Amino acid sequence: MKRLIRMLAVIAVIWALCYTVIILFLLGESLLVTLSGKPLPQSTVQVQGTTLSIPAEYFESTWKHHTKYNEFSAIDVPTFPVNVAAGSTLFLTFDQTPKEITFIEQGNELNHWIRLDHAHHTIAAPDTPGIYTYLYSASWFEGSVSYVIKIKVQ
Repeated sequence: MKRLIRMLAVIAVIWALCYTVIILFLLGESLLVTLSGKPLPQSTVQVQGTTLSIPAEYFESTWKHHTKYNEFSAIDVPTFPVNVAAGSTLFLTFDQTPKEITFIEQGNELNHWIRLDHAHHTIAAPDTPGIYTYLYSASWFEGSVSYVIKIKVQ
């Protein structure tokens, strides 16, 4: 009987230690994110073969456990479209290297959206003239941020 009680006591201690480690790990990660001094990352889009740099507007973010939503839809974000040559290659750049780019979407004046391949962090501007809105998102240890740019293909 004493052996059974000792075994149960050992199991209880091991369980308590495992539970404590898990709680400390979860709180530790949350605390690291909260204490991180990194500001919200900024992004620009570089047009290949030019010195043109398009500053991206913040759209939505979840950063250090704080979420901000935009009051506009992405297509209605009040930013002026930048003139870009048809077929230009646009490179997404960030002032802090993201873990990953989670998506890139292209919208046109009719609010029709398509998801683009985001594997290479690039956007191929359309050949058809018009105004296009791009919504893209990236993630970091501290959270994720979505950005908007608009281009005018002539």
